[in-house]
Amino acid sequence: MTNELTVLEALQSVLISNVNQYLQEGWTQLTNKNVIMEWPAVEDMTADATVFINGNYGEFEELTTLTDASTFTISIFLMVKRDTRANLQTKMFTYFNAIYSAIRKSMDLNHTVDFSMITDADYFPAIEANKNVSGVEITLAVHYTKDF
Repeated sequence: MTNELTVLEALQSVLISNVNQYLQEGWTQLTNKNVIMEWPAVEDMTADATVFINGNYGEFEELTTLTDASTFTISIFLMVKRDTRANLQTKMFTYFNAIYSAIRKSMDLNHTVDFSMITDADYFPAIEANKNVSGVEITLAVHYTKDF
């Protein structure tokens, strides 16, 4: 059964299994401890790099006997901390590109959705007025057949 929760879980699985191969040696690896389905908060960061996944909104086509297509928009918040300003920016864009590559490699989120695409990314050089934490909000649109 495909619903919003299974889509979020599939995205979490793709990020944990695919992002690390694009990171440099010695960088914080993504695991189930720092890729979490939660609203972003600096105090909840369990590692130097933490990814927060949240459902944003859904759009549903008119339901008929022929279609029950859905577009689900997900916000992926990536936050990095504990480094110099220059290194934070480097890490931020490296993790962003790793996430981009991981999603591109598995656009169907391991056969859970029809396809997905990153539609927007907003960079934040400081989070909660803290210059030691940088972040990016990535908007991911996923298209799938909603099951009831």
